[in-house]
Amino acid sequence: MILPSPSRTPRGVLLVHGAWHTGHAWDGVAAGLRARGVAVAVAELHRGSLAADTAAAETALDQLPVGGPAVVCGHSYGGAVITGLPPQKVDHLVYLAATMPDHGETALGLLASAPPTDLRTSMSGDPAGTTTIDPEAAGGLFHAQLGAAERARHTAGLVPQLMAPGHQPTTSAAWRRRPSTYVVCTEDRAMHPDLQRRFAARATRTLTWHSDHGAFASHEQETVELLHALAAPR
Repeated sequence: MILPSPSRTPRGVLLVHGAWHTGHAWDGVAAGLRARGVAVAVAELHRGSLAADTAAAETALDQLPVGGPAVVCGHSYGGAVITGLPPQKVDHLVYLAATMPDHGETALGLLASAPPTDLRTSMSGDPAGTTTIDPEAAGGLFHAQLGAAERARHTAGLVPQLMAPGHQPTTSAAWRRRPSTYVVCTEDRAMHPDLQRRFAARATRTLTWHSDHGAFASHEQETVELLHALAAPR
């Protein structure tokens, strides 16, 4: 059951990055929101498990300087993380080309159920279960709509990714109790748009952007405007 929005207006936004990324992926969006007077927290994941990543996101959420539930936005794997946040701390969930698992589902299991994308051929792994993205493929995979300089800047910030969190099942689903927006990115080469549309059917509302996977960069202004509108007084 979706709970009604709390009477206290949310004024904070939590940003949660995806696999192979860090919180710096959100630098432009965070700056745009802060310029509009919105308090922003940025989670740093890569904690070794889905539970630990979710705990890190909740810690970042709790550090917002304003009280009350917040707007939370997850990109890619970050969607699995925000799904596990306590519903009472969330005003609205935003899934930006993100996984949106239900109870018992895993991020990698959901990806495997969709048509293949360039992601499979762009990553390589080691026996310890850590993967990296081919630097030559990363720009087109994540940021095909950016100019060369911006594409290089974003891909230079990619880091190795331990795959264990993607195999671990979701134990709660905040989107079942809180309102949500799913942003389908139709030009995504990493997460198939058909899978995104399946997730969008779970959300309260759907937006469609003609965006690559890295919508936080190619559609930075649209992302800022969406999150600002959700966090603004009403």
